[in-house]
Amino acid sequence: MYDFHDYFSDENKAQPYTNPGEELEDYFRLLDMQLENYLEYKGMGSQQKLFSRGLVITESELTGYFEMPPYFRERDICNPVMSAAVNAAFSYIDERVKATKTNSTTDNLQDLLRIQYLKETFSLDQTELMAILMALSVKIDRRYERIYGFLQDNIAQGNPTVGLLYTLMARITPRLGAEESLPIPLDEKMYTYFFISKEDQDGLSATMVLQPMVKDMLMGVPNRNNNYPDVFYTFSEDRDIPLFYEESANELEYILSKENSSSVPDNDKLSESYVYLANADEETSLHLLYQYCEAHGESLYVLDLRQLFALKDETRQLCLSELFFRLKLNNGRLAIREFLDDDSSTPAEPLEDPIKLRNILQLISRNCAPKYSFLFGQKEEPGVLAALLIPCLKIPEPSVALRAQIWEYFLKTEKGIRLSKNINVPDLADFYEISYGAIRKAVGHAVATSRTKRGTTINRRMILDSLRQLNQVDFSGLATYINPAYTWKDITITNQQKEVLMTACNRCRLRNRIGEGWGLKHKNAYGNGVSLLLYGPPGTGKTMAAQVIANELELPLYRVDISQIASKYIGETEKNLANIFKAASSANVILFFDEADSLFSKRTEVNDSHDKYANNETAFLLQKIEEYSGMSILATNYYNNFDDAFVRRITYAVHMESPDKDTRYALWTTILPKTAKMARNIDFRFLADKFELSGSNIKAILFNAAYMAGAEEKPIGPEHIVRSMQYEFNKLGKLVNKGDFGKYSSYIQ
Repeated sequence: MYDFHDYFSDENKAQPYTNPGEELEDYFRLLDMQLENYLEYKGMGSQQKLFSRGLVITESELTGYFEMPPYFRERDICNPVMSAAVNAAFSYIDERVKATKTNSTTDNLQDLLRIQYLKETFSLDQTELMAILMALSVKIDRRYERIYGFLQDNIAQGNPTVGLLYTLMARITPRLGAEESLPIPLDEKMYTYFFISKEDQDGLSATMVLQPMVKDMLMGVPNRNNNYPDVFYTFSEDRDIPLFYEESANELEYILSKENSSSVPDNDKLSESYVYLANADEETSLHLLYQYCEAHGESLYVLDLRQLFALKDETRQLCLSELFFRLKLNNGRLAIREFLDDDSSTPAEPLEDPIKLRNILQLISRNCAPKYSFLFGQKEEPGVLAALLIPCLKIPEPSVALRAQIWEYFLKTEKGIRLSKNINVPDLADFYEISYGAIRKAVGHAVATSRTKRGTTINRRMILDSLRQLNQVDFSGLATYINPAYTWKDITITNQQKEVLMTACNRCRLRNRIGEGWGLKHKNAYGNGVSLLLYGPPGTGKTMAAQVIANELELPLYRVDISQIASKYIGETEKNLANIFKAASSANVILFFDEADSLFSKRTEVNDSHDKYANNETAFLLQKIEEYSGMSILATNYYNNFDDAFVRRITYAVHMESPDKDTRYALWTTILPKTAKMARNIDFRFLADKFELSGSNIKAILFNAAYMAGAEEKPIGPEHIVRSMQYEFNKLGKLVNKGDFGKYSSYIQ
């Protein structure tokens, strides 16, 4: 049979490894040397027929076993020659590893010395190393299955067992005392990180089946795939991204400094193993953790708790084993994402089962200790986690100054992209109270859009379109989007009215810069939003003014459907209103309440339950308007119907009066675009002086006249105007006096 010098060459002694396969080859020589020695002991090379061995135990085996004194029976026998050879082999490999570390020019010793890296990372002893080699051998060479089957007296059992491992190790380990006569079970870490555990196997009969991830790592493809990508993944950012949340980062550093304290955390006390990062934007939490990990040479792994619990028990165990192995191998830090249902008052699976949740968190903490792990996903820590005494680190929403820094960075670091001059970063930071993640996505989407259009310039409109795309609001039919078609040049109002409307726009635009910078925001008991009341007779341009404001601010405009909100059932109206404001608060939109007096009517003396609940609805809506941080526009034809307390708390009010003669003339001559074909003989001054019409009436008349003329393939003439006016008067229930039309009376039908 072959000895140590046949397996290991003196020429390579103390020579560095030059490729990853050399180290693994030396370890397999060590394994083969032990297997050959044991096979020789079992009769290989003798006259004894071996085909029966592995199937039955022969009489000669039993006789030979029991003829020896108990102290020297097979399980306790150490072969001194073999023990010395194995120790020499381990020393041989250690010397080559040391030489590799000393002389290697590569920075990636982890790949060059894979088994050594595994040994150092997991503190493996010789027995544990041998267990991994035996389990790996059947994954790369099927002949080992036949060898193990023979040695284990079970040809069908091709995977090595714990019993076979201890038999091999007993032959090279001197017995020191009677108390060491029985093998010590493999450490729990071996089944946590390396082997697939089966409940129906225990003790020496337990098979050692290698986790796929361990095999991939030892064969040089540790990141070839993640078997559970929906459950966990590695999180990374561009390394050039600066740290934006310095105050929260300092708090995080303080928390994690406890890991290095002299006291060892009790892993059953979750308060010493976890911290909850409270912020509605998960990218903010991950940005903060990634920055810490990058600074401390750690990898950041994200585990989705809901996806984990969706796995079957056996699959979940395999998934966690792979996760724990990757964390340990890559010096990882774990961040656990948890979710609540849309109704945040009700926890969702897995949070609905506190016992199940506690068990999984304790399992994770035991395998991630002494490092802290983190939970994140919500603006506030869920009560079920607070009940487990898990401390909370609140990450505040970014201030207007911090938002400006984030916008500035992502807009100006995109390679090959130019910024249009109409992008005003301070305006974006002030106007859009959004998170780090939302800003990053908006810029990324705008950049992608510009490239699909074969352009290299991003303008303000592209940024705003991206923000709308990423923050689409679902009002569930309670409000509908209005496309704002009008600008300042389309609306005819007085200078005083325009000044108030512009002031309202500017306040909305500057509410954070001035509010935070001058301290006004902290002194405002009723919130930081802007409310605008437009009142006046029908047709005076209230809806048009709302669209003009939406265009000026470049914000989505949503008309609240009063008919869908109001309900005869007690509490339903408040619920609908709450849903509207909750949806609006997740995006920067303008809420437009048309005919708002039906909701904001005066509170009355309480004579019955109906009066009481009607008053409650008014008070509730007043509260929501005050709490909303965006802009609310209310329009009404009946100002006197409004509750006085509500009017006092409105930010601005504009009386949209019926147009005078000059205003009517301006409406007659500007509503239709210049591209409309118009006859020259229309006396708009006469029409403006003679007929007291609202702006909406004049618009309806002109549009109807345009379609009449188009049907006749003629320019718009006085005959079309007069006939259209007749239709409008009939619609309004007004008498048509032919004499009022003067020179145009002949067109009256």
